[in-house]
Amino acid sequence: MDLSDLRVFQAVATAGGITRAAAPLHRVPSNVTTRIKNLEDDLGVALFGREGRRLQLSPQGKVLLEFSNRLLSLAEEARSAMHEQVPRGVLHLGSMESTAAIRLPPLLGQIHERYPELSIELRTGAPRALTVRVLSGELDAALVAEPVSDPRLDSLALCAEQLVIIGPLGHRCC
Repeated sequence: MDLSDLRVFQAVATAGGITRAAAPLHRVPSNVTTRIKNLEDDLGVALFGREGRRLQLSPQGKVLLEFSNRLLSLAEEARSAMHEQVPRGVLHLGSMESTAAIRLPPLLGQIHERYPELSIELRTGAPRALTVRVLSGELDAALVAEPVSDPRLDSLALCAEQLVIIGPLGHRCC
């Protein structure tokens, strides 16, 4: 059983007959009949019963129609998702703890507002450990403080930190 079998089955069930379903499917009636028979043989049940010239769904056919509707709808949703430009799903992100505590909260809020279908799973750790997790595929990206020169990775400077030395008033630093 594949999606094309389910489309043929759904069309016959909706149209109430082989001939009426054949035209919108762009198939000849004999092909539709064969596809339904093969599906019934594969499942080991009769999906339709005849009432005069009209086909009626059997109890098993009604169950399969519910599943077919859901599966075909889900397949169409998956097809549409492949062409969406809006991120969705889970982003596995790594970060040093200091960055996660100070820099990420406002950014995560903005990301959530802009991309509500995207959830972020955050893992904290040391820069080298996070780099290893990105390379292994466990993380999609990581925020680290040291430059990473591994040719298998792309990097982008996110922000610059200003380091300052502090001391008691009047003390000569440096």
